Parts: sequence; structure tokens; C-alpha cells
Amino acid sequence: MPKKKTVDSLERLCLEYVADTMEDIWARAYTDSYLDDGRSPDALGPFIVLPDLLLQELFQLVKNKEPLTSAVLRLFLVPQLKKLDLSSCTHQVSESFAQTIAARCKKLSTLDLYRCNEVPAETLIHLVKELPSIVKLGLSETQCNTQVLVAIRSCCSQLRDLDISGCANLSLDSVLHLVYDPAGGSLCCQSLQVLEAGPSSLAVNMEDCVWILVFVLLALPKLELLFHFFVAEAVCLIHSQQFGSSQILPGFPSLEKLAWWRRTLDLPREESARLTLRLREVQHIEEPSLPLVCAVCPHLEEVSVILRGRPGWSQSFSSCGSISRLSLYARECEDLRALLPVLESLGPQLRSLYISGFCFIDRFSFHVLLRHCVNLQKLSIYFCSPLVYSHGEGQPDFAALDWDFRLPPLQFPWLHEFSLTYADTENPLPFPHVLLLEHSLQWLLTHSPYLDSLNLSHLPFDLDQLFYNVLVPPSTALLHLSRVTLEEVYASLTSVHLLLISQNELSYLKLLLCSEIHQMEYERILDRVDAEGFDLEVEWG
Repeated sequence: MPKKKTVDSLERLCLEYVADTMEDIWARAYTDSYLDDGRSPDALGPFIVLPDLLLQELFQLVKNKEPLTSAVLRLFLVPQLKKLDLSSCTHQVSESFAQTIAARCKKLSTLDLYRCNEVPAETLIHLVKELPSIVKLGLSETQCNTQVLVAIRSCCSQLRDLDISGCANLSLDSVLHLVYDPAGGSLCCQSLQVLEAGPSSLAVNMEDCVWILVFVLLALPKLELLFHFFVAEAVCLIHSQQFGSSQILPGFPSLEKLAWWRRTLDLPREESARLTLRLREVQHIEEPSLPLVCAVCPHLEEVSVILRGRPGWSQSFSSCGSISRLSLYARECEDLRALLPVLESLGPQLRSLYISGFCFIDRFSFHVLLRHCVNLQKLSIYFCSPLVYSHGEGQPDFAALDWDFRLPPLQFPWLHEFSLTYADTENPLPFPHVLLLEHSLQWLLTHSPYLDSLNLSHLPFDLDQLFYNVLVPPSTALLHLSRVTLEEVYASLTSVHLLLISQNELSYLKLLLCSEIHQMEYERILDRVDAEGFDLEVEWG
């Protein structure tokens, strides 16, 4: 059964009390003591005595309880503060508040100003100049402009992670001024490892966009993640090394010169060697381009690949030796059998797998998929009905198939997260497929001892029976289960009852549009959780 509520430590209780009385006592006392007496509004509040870890814990408690006011927020702006996330209280972050951060919090290593768009660019410039220790900076959807990026390149030498996505005052070519100083003729931000740069509201045509991304990729030798829709296209251009037609802004080096510098930096004795990047993740790769991306990025760990039904597409995955996190999106319904050779090769090394747009026609293809990927930690599957599969073969004769429901044993010792969604609700799943799917799912749940997150959506079979088969005593399945989401499935109070009486660590249960759980059943669940003293959050809708 879920864990029961326990008595918090004295330290935690004290922090809870401070959080509960933050507005009525602490903020008011601070205002009365400093502002009403005519003293400087920048005077430090009572939390100057708290170490950074306790300050972070208290800040999180306060954010979870109620909307923060500016007076409360200012209490946390103390010199020892190292991390500050203001993305959940954007309306309280004004120009003066940002100036207070700059004056008080010079030891900040992480600052997130996501959607804090009331802070003008001039104030952002002043702020970043006062944060010499900043390592991670989030300026997404702010008034950040090119001059802010110039200030960052000049003053934030330790910066490793920067998010400037969705900034209305930035075009993509503004990023050139982040990585290169035309006046000094030098490359900048050489320690940057993560950059999120798009999209912005100032449009750049695709060709120019790709060339700019090529420049950024070549200019940042330590870059591991560049988040932009056209990164894969830029990597393919680097593979071709055809830079002659590129047009970069005046005052910036040509791509040929930049490529030469990068090549000699990586392999100083082999000037003719191919260019390689340190990228560990590339998204939105068209399947034919995958071998090129892997050749340029030998350290790739995570990719998302778009499949468009090209014959023999599985051959593109033969060079993905370092991939451990794989996402596949089939634009048209694909037979799962076509994926099995890929998983047979990559499966043992995969830790995360997401597939969307596949159906299983062969009787054991779903089970074979599981067999190839027993080392997964995270598995998400969005599948469609085989009734819509049409690649010139006609509809399969399901009645003539020799279905066999005896499944060879499998174990999933590392699986922590599992999500299964039937994404094709307009087309029914044939009954034999329903049975095989249910049997495979039952086996997976029974033999995944460390599963802690389960998401089941739109499944065409009775989950009451499934949970009964998995959890009925003396079962020892799902001992570490902590989060369950059931969406548009047949599940009644029986399923909930089984989860509540079974040994597990359930702390979150979401029941969305479940056919047999209405307002009355939801209230009964809440009453039981309260009566049993479970430390369990239940959502219903």
C-alpha cells in the first residue's frame, strides 16, 4: 500500500512554519523594519543567516503554497544565494527587482528568468555583468537582445548553459555575436556546453538559418547540446564541408576559415581530417540523414528520428553505435517488424526508447520488441491499429494467423518508467491483438521490479483484470511503483483498491476520463486516502 504520512523532522517543521507565515509575519516585519523607517530598500532581510541549501528548500516550500509577492521574493535575495528560479513568478519580477538581484546575489551560479519580460534589455545587461559566477542562465521569452548577448560573451566566462529561445528581440544571427567578437577578432563563450537558441519571432529563412547554426557549431568546441529545429541539417552541411556559398555577416570569419581552425583544434597534426562535433543529442533527424549525423557526431547519446516510409530505412541505423536514448516518429503507420532489426542491434545498449506510429501485425512482434530491450530504463510506446496499415500488401487475414499466447519469459530489471498509449482510437484493435497486448503488458508489469512510473492511455481492454492478475496476493510485483496515470481506460474502483492494498510507494495517482470512475468514486477514493493516512496525491478529471 502507499506510504503513510510521517512526522517531519524538526528542521522541516520549522521551515513549514516559516513558509506558512511568510506573508503575514516575515514579509510584513521586513517591510516595517526597513522601508517604513526610511532605510534602504536593498537592506538584507532575516534570511541572511540561512545557508544556501535551507534557503533553497524554504523557497521551494513558499512557491508551492501560494503566489509569491514582490515583498516575499525580496527576502530570498541574499548574498549566499547560488540558485534562483523565477519562472513561476514572472509577474513579480520587475526592473527594480532585477536590479536588486544584481546588487545582492553576486554568487549566483544558476538563474532562470523564463518569461520575465518586464525586465528591459538595459537592466538585463547590467544584471549579467554583475554575475561573474553564473554557470546556467535562462533568458527564454525575455527582452534579451543582441546587446545582452554581447554582455554575456564579455562577462560570463564560466557560462556552460544558456537558454535564449523565444526572445522577440533576437534573430538567429544575433547568436553570432554571442560566439564571436568582431572588434577583437576572437571566438567567445568557449566553455558553453548547452545552448537553446530558437525559435524567435524575427524570421530567418531556412538556408540562412542553417548556415548560422553551422557557424555556431564550429565556433563552440565544447558544445554538447544545441536546441534548434534545423541542427540536423547544419550537421549534414558540416559533413559535406561545402562552405563556398555561405554568407556570414561582415566582420565574421568565413566558414572555411572556421572549419580549418576547428579541424586543427581537434587534430592539430591532421589538417585534412574530417570535422567532428561533441554533440550528445540531436533532434528532428530525417531518417536518410542519420548516418551523416552519426559520422560527424561520434559521441551521440540521444537522437529523435523521423521516418517517412522509405524502403529499407532500418539500414540507416547501422552506424548508431553510441546511441542510448532513441525516439522514432513514423509519419505513416509502420509495421513493427521493420523496427526489430534495429532493436536487435541497438537494444542491449538502449536506456530509453520512444516509438510512435507503429502497429504489430506479426503475432509476436510486440513481445520481440520487449525481448530486444531488456536493459531499458524508460519505455514509451504510441501504437496504431494494423487495420490502417497499407504498404501494398493488402489487409492481413487475422483469422488465418496461427496465434499462440504462450510467451517466453522476460525480465526487465532496470525499467523505471513505462508508458503505453493506443493512439488510433478511431480504428478498433483486432481481438487477437488485444489479447497479445494484454498478455505482454501483464508480463512486463509483473517482471519489472523497479518500475516507479506507469502511464496507460486509451487501452482497449479491462484494466481491472490486468491489475488483478498482476497484484493479487501473494504477488510481489510493482513494489517501487510511485506514480500512476490512467487516461481514458476501463478502470473502476477495483483497480484503485488493488493499488491501495498492494505493497508499493504510490505517491501520485491520476485518473483522467476513466469510464467507471466518476465524482462519487473520486470522493470515495479521497475519503479512503484520508482515513488511511496515505501520503498520496489523487487527481481526477
